Amino acid sequence: MKTLLTSLLIFSITFTMLAQERTIDERIILTEISTDKAYGTKPKTNIKVGSISNEYAFIAQLTGPNGEEITARRLGSGWPVKSKSSPFGKAMLDKWEITYEGLSEPIFLYLNGYDYQKPKCPMGLGFKKL
Repeated sequence: MKTLLTSLLIFSITFTMLAQERTIDERIILTEISTDKAYGTKPKTNIKVGSISNEYAFIAQLTGPNGEEITARRLGSGWPVKSKSSPFGKAMLDKWEITYEGLSEPIFLYLNGYDYQKPKCPMGLGFKKL
């Protein structure tokens, strides 16, 4: 039993390290805006950030299209999608509400904390240059 737990722990740590691209301060660096209008706005086009901490790092870099400060609120988890990184083959997405001054309706983003693919900034938003 002890060997099994140790093996699972090592696998989990190794997999997590390999599945994520991180900088020294563990932030995801945004360098481009998606050309896909639906990117991140639907469960099917979710943004794959690889971990919960990466979700917060990703959100922290977003701005309005003209550099406006955003307000972000996590609305909860749900919206299962297929995932190779989840032990059960399904990832539960987190839904975020994004607002900023002058925006008529909130923008909703679906973030995937299980799978990783170099994230882009969703169309209609901007990002802080780090």
